[in-house]
This record gives sequence, C-alpha cells and structure tokens, in this order.
Amino acid sequence: MDSLELLRTLSDAFGVSGFEDEARDALREIVAPLVDELRVDTLGNLIATRRGDGPTLMLDAHTDEVGFMVSHIEPTGYLRFTNVGGWDARIIPSHMMTVVTDDGARVSGVVGTPPPHILEAKDRERPAALDELFVDIGVTSDSEARALGVRVGSPAYIAYGFRALNAQVVAGKALDDRAGCAAIVKALEALAGQQLDVNLVAVFSVAEEIGLLGASTATFQTRPDIALALEGTICADVPGVPAARNVTRSGSGPAITVADGSQVVPGRMVRALTSIADDAGIPWQYKTPRYGGTNAGAIQRIGPGVLAGVVSVPCRYIHSPFAVMRLDDFEQTAQLVTAFVKEARGRLMA
Repeated sequence: MDSLELLRTLSDAFGVSGFEDEARDALREIVAPLVDELRVDTLGNLIATRRGDGPTLMLDAHTDEVGFMVSHIEPTGYLRFTNVGGWDARIIPSHMMTVVTDDGARVSGVVGTPPPHILEAKDRERPAALDELFVDIGVTSDSEARALGVRVGSPAYIAYGFRALNAQVVAGKALDDRAGCAAIVKALEALAGQQLDVNLVAVFSVAEEIGLLGASTATFQTRPDIALALEGTICADVPGVPAARNVTRSGSGPAITVADGSQVVPGRMVRALTSIADDAGIPWQYKTPRYGGTNAGAIQRIGPGVLAGVVSVPCRYIHSPFAVMRLDDFEQTAQLVTAFVKEARGRLMA
C-alpha cells in the first residue's frame, strides 16, 4: 500500500482511548492478507501472527489517540469535557471539536472560553484551565444536545484531516501512534512470502495513552521472547528549545530509545538495533533519555520478563490537533523494523 495513503487512512480514523474500533477495523482490513492468523481479544487489541520457526518476536504499536470525553451537559446545551490522555490545555481553545455519538454520528462544535474583553487583566494573562472550557455545538438546551446523540461519556476529538505539506512532510492527527502502526504494516508487506526464523506477532494495542493497558494483556497472551514497540515520538527541534532538550530531530532517521520514563532499555537490545541499522545503511539517532514512556515499559514486565526495545518516528507537536512528520524518517523506521525481524534472533539469542 502506498505510504501516503496508508498514513492518511490511519491518521484520519477515529480512535480515542477506549473507542479504538474504527482505527482497528481499518488496520484489520489492511493487515489480513499479510498474516496467517488475525484475532481481536477481549480488550480490543488486534493480534496478527506470521508463523515461523523459532522464538516469538512481538511488534507493538498502539491504535489509540489522545482525545476528550463529554463530562457534563449544561442546561443551555454547552458541553463540558475532560481529557482522555495527555493534553496541553493552552492549545485547545477555539478549535473545532467533534463529538462521536453511540451510533457513530459526528456532532461538531467550537471550543469556547469567556471573551477576553470581559476578563480581568490577571485572567487575560493566563491560559484557560481545562475545566473552564466548553464546547458550543449550536444548540440552546440540554435536550437538543441529547437529541443529537450527545451524552455524558461521549468521546470527542480535534481534527482537520491528514495532508501533505510538501513532497516530504505530512501533517495529521494521531501520528502518535498511527505512524508506528503504519511502520508495522510496511514491515509485514516487506516480509510477505519470506520464511521467518521467528514466530512474528504484530499487536495493534489499545489504551496506551491511559496506562499501557492493551500491551500488557496482549503480552500475557502471546508470551514473546523479544519485543519491539513502535512509536511516533516527541520531536522538539523547534525555535527556543536547546539542543540538549531536542529529544529527537526531524530528518535524522528512526530514534532508538536508550531510556525513558518507563524503562532503561537493555544495552544488548540498543546495540542490536544500532548495529542492524548500520549494517543496512539506515540512518538513526538516539532518543534522549528520561522523556515519555511507551508500551515497552509494560511489555518487559510480563511473565518471566521480555527483552523489549523501542524504535520511534520523530513527530513534531504530538498530542495536538496536528503532528508533523517527515516521510523519509517514516520509511527508514519501517526498513529498520523489517531488518530487525530478520536479524533479531541471531543478534539477541545466539
């Protein structure tokens, strides 16, 4: 599948944590011809298996995205909401927010705040807190809102549609972690028809943004010996950020994690990934330690323990209405995942 179309399909699919059905269904249709077995577990993880001879290697990418949930409907029809996953409240006002009803209908509105003209000076100088924001869906009563299918608990998201900024740079919602999902798809395509010396399990997991939940249960079920989490990660190479805090840099290739907020990656995993990339001529970079966390932090703890690493696509402005990503970083990440599947057994279990 063409990478641009793949990314567009996955980025535009709805999948706030706990409501990943649409994103999972899109992936299921794409992945089905590439694997020997495909199933959905109790929590909603999509688990795809390419049978091979040898130990089990798990590739993981989460299908969920950060979003919102209706928490209260005012008598006047305005919606109060809370976050699902990490959001910076500063960037939410004035965006279009879309509420998804139980039957899948979309109800659009605008995130509002009291106008600055009526605020005291001290309040104009600070960003609005999340509990001060509301959504105006153009109705005048709570009964009108409910008639549209909106209820307490309805999920919501901010999105404007995936697009190419130029021939090399794209922008879209949920590239954390639909970029990781797409990288697994591209690896499965590249490996199609090849004999594998590992039993390859690709997990498109749920609920990463609210506690790494899906990856934990999927790992318990599949019992991998080796695991690699794929992510769309923090890229902070923007004006005003010192080089030491860049985390990753756009255009420098896939980012290999040495440590983050959820784990210290075993040195032999880091060395295997960097040497495989070097041998394949794939540019790479280290992801700066300490920042963030991934499903690998949960995967490594299951059962007797799993040798788990992380490879990420650098994405600017994650956890926002738009993330920005270079296609060459994405393609090189998919190439590294493919090479890792071929080489992991010999490098890590010899």
